[in-house]
Amino acid sequence: MKPAKFPKQIALLAAILLLTFCAGQDEQTRPIVILGGTLLDGTGRAPLRDAAIVIQDGRFQQVGKRSEVSIPQGAEIINAEGKTILPGLIDGHCHYLDWAGELLLAFGVTTCPVVSGEAVEYMVAQREATEKGEIRGPRLWFAGPTIDGPPPSYTSEARQSRSDVVVKTPEEARKAVQEQVAKGADGLKFYEYLTPELTQAAADEAHRLGRPVIGHSLDIFVAAKAGFQSVEHFWAVVYTSAEDANRRTELDIARNSGQTPTGEFHVHLEPDSFDSIIRAMVDNNVHWNPAWASRLRHLSPRAAVLKQQELALLQDPRFSIPSLTAEGIEAAYSSLEKATPQKRAELLEGYAKLEDFVRRFVAAGGKIHAGSDPHQGIPPAFPLHVELQLLVDAGLTPVQAIQAASLNVAEAWQKDADYGSVEKGKVADLLVIRGNLMEDMAATQNVESVFLDGKLVGGSSYVPVPSR
Repeated sequence: MKPAKFPKQIALLAAILLLTFCAGQDEQTRPIVILGGTLLDGTGRAPLRDAAIVIQDGRFQQVGKRSEVSIPQGAEIINAEGKTILPGLIDGHCHYLDWAGELLLAFGVTTCPVVSGEAVEYMVAQREATEKGEIRGPRLWFAGPTIDGPPPSYTSEARQSRSDVVVKTPEEARKAVQEQVAKGADGLKFYEYLTPELTQAAADEAHRLGRPVIGHSLDIFVAAKAGFQSVEHFWAVVYTSAEDANRRTELDIARNSGQTPTGEFHVHLEPDSFDSIIRAMVDNNVHWNPAWASRLRHLSPRAAVLKQQELALLQDPRFSIPSLTAEGIEAAYSSLEKATPQKRAELLEGYAKLEDFVRRFVAAGGKIHAGSDPHQGIPPAFPLHVELQLLVDAGLTPVQAIQAASLNVAEAWQKDADYGSVEKGKVADLLVIRGNLMEDMAATQNVESVFLDGKLVGGSSYVPVPSR
């Protein structure tokens, strides 16, 4: 019996499918080379000039000076001469807003570690949709709903509602951690009113299950003893700097009752306590995320320029930011202008104290995070870039500032084996920036190319594929 013959049309279709498959394979595996430019790799090492970076199969295959890197045949070459190359930014205090994915990518944020207390099931669904390409946005890591002790009676109803899971016993604390980890949380977020006993029980359980603890704190010494990976917000230092427990309670009542707005809370910093706080944090490898740009950027010497940049976001045709208005921006920046001379001096003196703590913390070996903490009309992503500028203004180097928005955050989330720096073998998240960050930290906003998992996903060089 003779073998059956396929019609010519079927043979032709088979050939086309084979060629299409092979072309797809070539596209997926074709190396990309970022050539020239100055690399700040996120590790804290000195800038590498005239760098060459080879990306293939979603990871960095080679990283080094151009003269030391072998350029693969047939690679796509991206010329970065005169530009700065950075790891993809990791927003150290990211909140998930379902409309903000495009904005985050445009500003070079490739990973959003969510610490705003969303339900784990919701975040798992968002992460899966993003990974499948159904939603455009950065990679998502997330802590689940906040775990807290019973809030004091003096706290507002709005503050009490933010205590998503209230526990009263060590057993309840451990169970709350177990439930969130079982659902898929990458980490745990603790709030201020967990007692030391509950804090320790919950943290021990999180660490037993291999999850980091990110938390607010009224007492950083308790957080350090429990092994927090990161303490959030500048006001945690304010509380802790008050050595008297009664004074801390007074401060908490003042902030939560509105007597002292959060944007003025830094005036209560007590520098005599700085050294002991820093020592406890460094000795226990507790990172710190001041998240100060969203509330204190108007106190920066750059305030006038920052205000214009923020107003420009309203006019950017790429974005539609629901919570951002010109009136809100004007109000945020005008508070210092409207302050009495005495209040103005008090606010600026407190800001100088905060900058002093930043310098001393990092000089002692502390690991700082930059994060946007969007709220009350402040958009995501932009405040992260402001924080990088504030850190440099406070005395950090550009290299240290970039580390605060990359490797430091990945370490706190226990993801640094794969993320946070431009190093051989790591996942290829990378930015190409127009400008020289060693001369002007504000250039981080000039994002030309954003690579996520080795694929171009954002920046001015990104051209979206039309939907069909």
